[in-house]
Amino acid sequence: MKKILHLVSIFILLSPVHAATIQDTVEIWLNEGNSFYQQKKYSEAIDSYQKVIDKNFESATLYYNLGNAYFKNEENGKALLWYERALKFDPSNEDIQHNIAFVNQKLEDKIDVLPELLLTRWYNTIASSMTSNQWATFSIIAFIIILLSILTFLLVRIPWIKSSSIFVLFFSLLFFIFSILFSYRNSTISEKHPEAIILKSVINGKSTPNESGIDLFVIHEGLKVKITDQLNDWVEIKLPNGEKGWIKYSDLEKI
Repeated sequence: MKKILHLVSIFILLSPVHAATIQDTVEIWLNEGNSFYQQKKYSEAIDSYQKVIDKNFESATLYYNLGNAYFKNEENGKALLWYERALKFDPSNEDIQHNIAFVNQKLEDKIDVLPELLLTRWYNTIASSMTSNQWATFSIIAFIIILLSILTFLLVRIPWIKSSSIFVLFFSLLFFIFSILFSYRNSTISEKHPEAIILKSVINGKSTPNESGIDLFVIHEGLKVKITDQLNDWVEIKLPNGEKGWIKYSDLEKI
């Protein structure tokens, strides 16, 4: 028992040292990646950035840099994949949005997006402007303001302050409700219908999840699609224009 306790105590003492060592190693890989990128050694930069990600380090900047390296390496599909992943961390980042739009212009597929109702488009645009966690944080802030407004209305006897507290309460309640809805929408949309990027140069969408299915459409590398179903190593995808078909799971990667 004493030996076990001794080993546990040593592990506890060494854990911060081990964590610091990993941090130092990650910083070295990041610096290597940045250096390789500046030297136009894009394959080497990709390897260095990927080592960092393999250690479970993630950030919008890291994913953005990896996307840039893939783009310079003329791998547009993977460039878009990492740009889209970066955008999930920082939805309002204009540089990421610009690069996604720029690479999309170079893609072979020019598919019209299925039209949405104006209110639906507004709802989705506002909801996707921040992450699920950010909306959840705002909902907590709104809830605190609601409580303060109620207390102010009950305890303060000055008429104009009581009137103002009702006004603040009303708008805080609206903001609280929509923040909860936006947070829920963002947290569940990736689970119900996850988005993915096509990584194979040319793919035939099939009517059934097998090679004998009828060819429904042809798509190319870089196209963003939604996964609507999966059967073994096949997935049903939905194109931006609403068409559906089956392709192999290995031909795409989830964002």
